[in-house]
Amino acid sequence: MDRPSAGHQSTQQVSWQRLVESHETLASNRMKFSITLSEMSDFLSNYVKSKESVRRKLKDTEQRYQKAIEESESLLEKARAKYEAQCSEWERLLLKTGGGKPDGALASASTSASGGTHSTTSSSAITKTKNVSNAVSGIFGKHKGSTQESLERMGQEAGVKAKVANEAYKRLLQQTNTMRRDFYDVQLPKILASVMGLIEEVDQFLKFSLGKYAYTYESAILADAITLKPMDGASMPGMVEMVGEIDSKADLDAYLMATAKHGGRINRANIPYKEYEMSTTARLYASPKRIFGVPLDTQLKRDQQQVPLIIVKCADAVETFGLQNEGIYRQSGQSSQVNKLRNEFDLDAEAVDLQLNSYISDINNVASVLKMYLRELPGGLIPTAQ
Repeated sequence: MDRPSAGHQSTQQVSWQRLVESHETLASNRMKFSITLSEMSDFLSNYVKSKESVRRKLKDTEQRYQKAIEESESLLEKARAKYEAQCSEWERLLLKTGGGKPDGALASASTSASGGTHSTTSSSAITKTKNVSNAVSGIFGKHKGSTQESLERMGQEAGVKAKVANEAYKRLLQQTNTMRRDFYDVQLPKILASVMGLIEEVDQFLKFSLGKYAYTYESAILADAITLKPMDGASMPGMVEMVGEIDSKADLDAYLMATAKHGGRINRANIPYKEYEMSTTARLYASPKRIFGVPLDTQLKRDQQQVPLIIVKCADAVETFGLQNEGIYRQSGQSSQVNKLRNEFDLDAEAVDLQLNSYISDINNVASVLKMYLRELPGGLIPTAQ
């Protein structure tokens, strides 16, 4: 599709472009459906969190009331047990105190025993006197050294304790019953009504969400169907019609006609050789004019010179900028600068410019390069034959 087609598109290009556009429309429909689902999912997640928080609050409220009632009932049970224990103790002391008081029979028995005027008693009175005497003797056997007054005092104290325990028991009983009535008659119905309202709300919301999902999914399917098979009267054909509009023979004929019209004649001559033009610097690197270690006659003949350029340039630089320096040819230059200058001379001596500040700032570098050239000259400056 990206190829230039001389102002004319083939039927296959047009149909292919329409197919791609149809698929882009389908992808767009699915993307919209996916975005809607994602938004619904996020909304549902937040809704669940909020309603779960409400449910937990209702549950916590119900459990708090239940715990309060259980604690109150536990305290009530303890108060009742204490009340019954105090009453039992009071009852026991009352029985002891009442058993120790002399009634008519005991008085007669006492008078008779001391020589009193009463000489006759009934057999029942005698029996009762014996029983009471046994009881009194039993009491005094358990409470050695106790008197009738101490028993009465203990009974009175037990009565007061029983009364106090009774009041506490009745107060807790009233409080517990009030709490139970408030919970079972007022609070629990409210909590249950809130729970039922929450359930109904969640059910309705879930039904609404499922309905929205169904509608969204139907809309996506319908949009895909209309894209694949548009309704009658639509401007765009369906996919089947798009493929049916491809006419390969017509495309070939149109291509041949366009080529014949704009193609022109073909040049059948041999293609000439075209040499690659390298840059000047690249040519120097490819074929350097080396001078270090090259015999003097060889480089002079090659460069068509009578005196090597390195000697001329170095001598001129020393005479121009270095005559005020002490030990020009005795002190050595910096090895890095010397090696750099040597490489430049070895590449192309004609291109070296010793007038630059980087070279004249230290004339010993130039002198060291000149000494190195003379030292590496094969056969020496004056050949052995001369």
